[in-house]
Amino acid sequence: MKLIRTVDAAGQVLCHDITQIIPGEFKGPRFRKGHIVPPEDFPVLLSIGKDTLYVWEQRPGNKHADAAAALL
Repeated sequence: MKLIRTVDAAGQVLCHDITQIIPGEFKGPRFRKGHIVPPEDFPVLLSIGKDTLYVWEQRPGNKHADAAAALL
């Protein structure tokens, strides 16, 4: 997992859910863990205060949390 600027996140995989709150209208996950971020998502992410994101960093020998849990 690594922290990067939102505007550099195109094609990256989110490591956590991102919640959006619109008072009186919506409260819940706007983006789910595992979502691949396209540039079209940047305005929404920035509007909800996400200047940085934690994204999956594939390294040799590392397993994604879901894959590791499945092995257990």
